[in-house]
Formats: sequence, C-alpha cells, structure tokens
Amino acid sequence: MPIQERICVSGAGIAGMSVAIALAAKGINVTLFEKSSSLREVGVGLQLTPNVTSILREWGLLDNLYKHAVEFDRLDLKNGIDGKTLVHIDVQTISQKHWKAPYISIHRADLQTVLKAEIDKNPLIEFKADHEVISYEGSWDLGFATKILHNRTTKIILGQILIGCDGVWSPMRASFSERANFSGYIAWRTTMAAEKLSADFTQLNGPRIITIWMGKNGHFISYPLKNGGLFNFVAITRDKNLGSACSENGDRSKLLGFYKDWHSAITNVIRQAPQWTFWPLFKMPFPRFLGPSGEIFLGDASHAITPFAAQGAAMAIEDAAALASVFSINAMPTSQTFFLFDRERRKRLKAVAKRGDFNRFIYHASGPFAFARNMVMKIRPAEKFLTDLDWLYSYNATNFSHEMC
Repeated sequence: MPIQERICVSGAGIAGMSVAIALAAKGINVTLFEKSSSLREVGVGLQLTPNVTSILREWGLLDNLYKHAVEFDRLDLKNGIDGKTLVHIDVQTISQKHWKAPYISIHRADLQTVLKAEIDKNPLIEFKADHEVISYEGSWDLGFATKILHNRTTKIILGQILIGCDGVWSPMRASFSERANFSGYIAWRTTMAAEKLSADFTQLNGPRIITIWMGKNGHFISYPLKNGGLFNFVAITRDKNLGSACSENGDRSKLLGFYKDWHSAITNVIRQAPQWTFWPLFKMPFPRFLGPSGEIFLGDASHAITPFAAQGAAMAIEDAAALASVFSINAMPTSQTFFLFDRERRKRLKAVAKRGDFNRFIYHASGPFAFARNMVMKIRPAEKFLTDLDWLYSYNATNFSHEMC
C-alpha cells in the first residue's frame, strides 16, 4: 500500500477502533496495530451519553449496541448514609427531548465486540493483532517509519500519519517524558446478577436507574448492564498510590472499612459481591493531541481523566469523530488543520475535566457544604441538573471541521 494512502494506529482499545471506523467512513485506509493477540475485557460498565450515542448512531452502530445496552429511565442522587433520594432526574425523556439521542449503559466488552465486528467487515481497515509498536521516527509531512514487534521479530511499516491510542501508559507519550499521574483516588469495581441483589437494594434502586450515593470523601455508583440482567457497581475512595496495576483483586474488608457507616444497601452489596477489583485512577498531566513530530494522540493516551463526569469512553469516541472530520477540510494546509484540532480538543477536554472536578466536589462534600448541596437539590427543578449540561451533551464532534472553520 502506498505510504500516502495509509494511516497507522497504535492500540485497538475504544479510541483506536473508533478512529479506524471514523476514518474508513471517509474513504481512508487504516492499519490498526494491537499488541495483544486478542482483545481482552478491561473494566466493566460504561455510560454513553447523548454526545456520543449520536455519533454511534451516525456510524450505524447504535442498533447493534441496543442488543446489549440499557436505556436509563432515571438518575437518582442519594445520601449515602441514610439512603434518602435528593434528586430524581428523568434522564431518558430529557435526553430525547433536548438532544434527540439516548443515554445508555453498556458492558465494555459488548462495546468492543460491536466495534470489532464493524472493523472486520470494512475492507479499508487492516487489523493486526499481536503487533506492538515499539518505536517510530518521521513527521507528518514526510511520513512515519514505525517499528513493529511481531512473533519475536521486528519490521518497519511506513505510513503517512501515526495515531497513538495506546492508553494511559502510552509508550509513545513516555518517549518524550510525559507520563500519567496518580489522582489520589481508587475505583473499586464489581458486577452482580440482578436476581442476586439484596431486597434492601432493589427496594431503593429500580431496574433501569443510575444511582449515585454521595458521602464524605467518596461515592458509590450502581447501574444495570446486559439488558438489565447484570448490575455494575463502582466505589470511589481516596487512597494512596498503589502502583500502576489495575483490575487487581481488592481487599473486601478494606472497602467495608471505608463504607462502614453508609446505608446497609451498600454494605450488603460489598459483602455479597463475589469479588472486588481495584483500579488506581491516573490522569495525564495535560491533554495532548499533537506530538512534536506531528504524531496524533487520542483517548487516554491524550487525556486520561478521572471518571467523575462519566466521559472517559465518550471523549475517546468524540476524539475519533473529530479527527475524521478534520480530514474533510481542504481549505487549509494539513499542518494547520492538525494545530487547530489540537487547540480545539484541548479546550473541550479542559471543560470536561473541570466538570468532573466539580462533580467530585459535590459527591464528596461533607459538613456545611453537604448541607448546602442537599438544600439546593431539594429546591432546584430536577431537569435543570441535566439541561445545564447542554454544552456537554449537545456537542457534535462529527461537525468538528465546520466549527474550526
């Protein structure tokens, strides 16, 4: 394949597969390199908000996702100690009314399966498993020579553009000494079959509801997956840096110690779940979409952020759609479009990260701040809590090129 017709992507996570699909939709050839021999399930549940379900619908993938997903009826914010509901938000009605797109949850493995199926049937995408990008040289104007490790041998692959979607521990970003920092928080995760949930939990949480339980220095989230047959639980706590390992089995007694004074619906879930895994939460020191040689970064490799705004997967898919949109710009040089892409996506990610920090403050408030929060939640119209996020959910990354121009 001629060098000018090929774009190389390192990493076949959500960002990598999404950008391959988005670019192929523009008629661009993509070679996708994944160091693992097969895609493995990392993480559990994902929330996909209207700003990204609208993109997936445009790619023709939403119907396939619905085979596995759950459309939420409601989002509840609760006091973690007494279980009292502070706000009921009619998520689906508001999402469809204001943004004409659904708010859904899906198992990460199911999203990966749908994306991979789309890749496998697309003749413009070449998927290469067990191919690890170990180094590269070149530039956006001259092209990139990428060294690939496969079957214990190396080879050089030439491409016009190189895109790094190699995750929060991105070797590509580490090559110029930019590494993720520990956020100060741990995410504990588990799932349970819906029929095995305790009575006190099911009485407080409907089958199609996201519930966020708020308390001092932590919060607890539950929502359904797998068409409602499975429930996903995420417990966020403050902790020391436990290293870069993720998806490790956690100490249940330690988790119970953090939530010991919380409502019995939560402590019972912690006791009953078959296994908890812990995930130290890391974030990039700053978002970078354009490297010094013109390489491009997307997803966690660009902007790993904390999950407090539920936008991790959404931002990766937005990145992909926005980058593909850039390739539609013919009115300016390629270098200029890349600089504009970097600038505008940085603005977007800064705003999303700021919202995540605000949510963390609200969820973890205590004392007078928690009292004030609760009072505001009681008197404020519930719909306003969601419509105030119009800037987030109405964003259309597929029209990114028009906004830049």
